[in-house]
Amino acid sequence: MRSECFSPDLEPQIPIIPRVAATVEKEEHRRLRRIAAELAQDDPHLNSTEAFGRKVQAGIGAGPLLVIGDTREIALTKQGHENSFEYRLSLLARRGDAVLFSKTVHADFDHYRAETLGLGNIHPIYPQGPGGRRPLPLAERCLNDPNSFDEVASITKDAGGLTLVPHIGMGSAWCLAGALARATGVSVHVASAPPRLTRRANDKLWFAQLITKTLGPAALPPTFAAHSLAALAWRMRLLARNSRRIVVKVPDSAGSAGNISLDACDISDLTLGAIRDRIIGMLFTLGWRDTFPLLVGLWETPALSSPSVQMWIPPTSFGPPLIEGIFEQILEGTEGAFAGSVPADLPAGVQRRLAIEATRIGTVLQHCGYFGRCSLDALLVGDYHEDAELHWIECNGRWGGVSIPMTIVNRLFGLNAPRFVVTQKIDRMDRPLRFLDALQRLDDILLKPGRNKQGIMLLSPVEIESGRGVQMVACAKTSNAARELSRHAEKRLFA
Repeated sequence: MRSECFSPDLEPQIPIIPRVAATVEKEEHRRLRRIAAELAQDDPHLNSTEAFGRKVQAGIGAGPLLVIGDTREIALTKQGHENSFEYRLSLLARRGDAVLFSKTVHADFDHYRAETLGLGNIHPIYPQGPGGRRPLPLAERCLNDPNSFDEVASITKDAGGLTLVPHIGMGSAWCLAGALARATGVSVHVASAPPRLTRRANDKLWFAQLITKTLGPAALPPTFAAHSLAALAWRMRLLARNSRRIVVKVPDSAGSAGNISLDACDISDLTLGAIRDRIIGMLFTLGWRDTFPLLVGLWETPALSSPSVQMWIPPTSFGPPLIEGIFEQILEGTEGAFAGSVPADLPAGVQRRLAIEATRIGTVLQHCGYFGRCSLDALLVGDYHEDAELHWIECNGRWGGVSIPMTIVNRLFGLNAPRFVVTQKIDRMDRPLRFLDALQRLDDILLKPGRNKQGIMLLSPVEIESGRGVQMVACAKTSNAARELSRHAEKRLFA
């Protein structure tokens, strides 16, 4: 099947707008490069892409995008939630770009993104593949489905190039890129870090090692690796004797999906066997299947703030890492589930420190060979912002709940973008609502670029129509106005 003709325009493939400046002095930059060299020496294939051929590389090339909003290769991804990520990431596509979907695209949402948001028509592709309890990643299904693969190859050859934009740059996206380059003879780019480095960056234990080398051990909470259940139980009991809460994390899971937070009083007097039996049941409930090491550490509560630094890391020849924004995350529940974000309202000195330390971390990643979207999560712990400890806890080497809406707002409004607040409620128990009905309930407060710069933007139809909640962005002149608009929209949707 032949593709729609892709017409390049002045719109950038991915709009990057740095809004926070931070610099690294020459001597410090040399030190950070040495750290990156040490990490690469310990892992010789850390940034390798040789297996995919010489015509495949990390970056963004000319021609259309192939957007792949797939989380199936992330550990402990909840089954049934994948389709939501497909819709959310599809909002990054421009007019004529291709997007992989596991199901026929939702007609009302497709019309909403094309007409109401003014993003234009996309080219949806539906790779077929075996079903089952754990479907194959979308990129792998595209590679194995001759019709879908030929369709993407045709787009690639006609345009003289293609850039894959995966939610996370795991092996399947890179294998698809390699096969497309071999089939067409043209260059194919992947807008992510190489797959091994992607895995490392998203691994909380590897990230803890990077933080220790880059900023010192005081820059993260007490964090330990447990290579067996016996070692995990021993470390848990030891930590419980001198802290209020402890946490166990599956290190390669995303966000809070692999987190177990426990009150220290509940386990400090248990035997090691009792702790082991208790934690193994909780781990299996999450979907864990005997993978080690596990992370165990202190759960620092209450925290003054949970800031997130949104970065874009270009090749070293293009300059230093770019900070597009600093946000404060809204976390809910004992496991700290992400429920949204707001632009950070922190003292200038704290924001400056966040920017400087994030730039140092990003510089090490950059010299390891990292490319693309990256966000760094931290905690401010203490009684007052001015003397709070800054602890870095996680690297999201992928697109996420803040970076996707931020980039969409950048595309819609550029340098004059309004303030925005993200709301992500995905585990509610509400009455299912047709997406079209949701649009009608919100019609007078919907964001309609070209007509207003204040309003609600819906990111996915899945949660609304299943009764699980909503993913949306509220844009306004101020953060407070955006928050109020978001609360008003929730009341309308869930009345």
